[in-house]
Amino acid sequence: MSAEAFARELRRQMAAGFPILLLVTHEERRALDLVRGLVQGGSFPVWSVTDGPDPIEAVSAAQGAGVHAFLDLHPHFGDPRVVRALRDFAAEANRAKKVMLLISPESTVPRELEKEVSVLELPLPTAAELMAVLKREVEDAEAVGWVPEAMVRAARGLTQGEAARAFRMARMVRDPALALARILHEKRRVMRQSATVELVEAEATLDQVGGLEVLKAWLRSRVAAFGEEARRFGLPEPRGMLVCGVQGCGKSLVAKAASRVFGVPLVRLDFAAVFAAASPEHAVRQALLMSEAIAPLVLWVDEIEKGLGGGALDPTRARVFADFLVWLQERRAPVFVAATANEVESLPPELARRGRFDEIFFVDLPAAKERAEILAIHLTRRGRDPRAFSLAELSRTAEHFSGAELEQVVISALFRAFSGGRELEVEDLRFAIGELVPLATLYEEKVQALRSWAEQRARRASADRRTLELFRD
Repeated sequence: MSAEAFARELRRQMAAGFPILLLVTHEERRALDLVRGLVQGGSFPVWSVTDGPDPIEAVSAAQGAGVHAFLDLHPHFGDPRVVRALRDFAAEANRAKKVMLLISPESTVPRELEKEVSVLELPLPTAAELMAVLKREVEDAEAVGWVPEAMVRAARGLTQGEAARAFRMARMVRDPALALARILHEKRRVMRQSATVELVEAEATLDQVGGLEVLKAWLRSRVAAFGEEARRFGLPEPRGMLVCGVQGCGKSLVAKAASRVFGVPLVRLDFAAVFAAASPEHAVRQALLMSEAIAPLVLWVDEIEKGLGGGALDPTRARVFADFLVWLQERRAPVFVAATANEVESLPPELARRGRFDEIFFVDLPAAKERAEILAIHLTRRGRDPRAFSLAELSRTAEHFSGAELEQVVISALFRAFSGGRELEVEDLRFAIGELVPLATLYEEKVQALRSWAEQRARRASADRRTLELFRD
């Protein structure tokens, strides 16, 4: 939502007679400036705790018609006298033609006020608003070699104040490329502070993912669908994928590689941090707002069942789940959600329903050809020529191994060769394979249960459809 659309919605709610409006934002000045543009004469009383009267007196004194703004009143919501004063204000607001505007970074309101308060979240600045900030802070941007559009794109997801500071810090760097990197660095710092979302450097490419040919081809076919030509053709923007399956078989790796395929940023949403926040509902909404502001991007939700799965949900978790489901269904911003899950039996049916994701993939243990490909990838990454090793033979020996376990085989073999003071040999790899007991052998029932779940619910991610029957009679 643009600032203009938000202003229109705010005007409608004021005209509809909502007695108390809660604007959720950290940008007090921007919110006040926006409201001044809606109020005749552009002025109204603004209270903060530093201005003198205590909140009870200030609320009780808000008698005149028009807007009465209060900054950071939420710390006083625990005082029943403040809540009572707010209810008294609401009771006479329509008759007196007045409205209270609460500006706060938190969206929580007392239960007694739930029917009286309308909550609106101020959207993060649009590209046009950030361009205005850039021109104000760095008047000679083009003269020093900056590409303003690139700088603004890098700053998407920041508040106006954060963007202004990032632009000023970047201006201290002469090289335009380093200036752009400085803005991105500042954005990563801001996102780390939010705890729930993190801008991740996507180092993996699809060429570094062994096997999973069906899934990789599906991702490549979606690249062009992000453009305007696809919109004119009648295609919607790709919504995302849910990748389920055996642990250690490349689910997270291919989710991260998706951002490189699409050429967009990768942002990780951490549901553990969401539920650790003082207000999980507010935390998840802020995370999703930031994601939409940065879009287009890939939103990576790793092990989604740990955040939204399980049996009966407690009220807070249920509200977060409901908010996330609505967002998955209704979002309009180009956010591609790449979610992974191990414990598929914990996934709520509503989450896996078609329409929330474009496709649901099942990642099985790699077949022999895929195991050889994975070994080749990890040997190449560590400076070895895969052709010097009998990968076909090794892959047959490493039956039932996951991709993560095959990587560990290469690492263990390198340790063995290094400790022996010699170059890596095929015998080192054989020895490492013989020492490692794959998890699939230890958890055979769980692997079979995963396959049973996926039989009718998911599409296989691998082109090789030869079923791996691990546990024959």
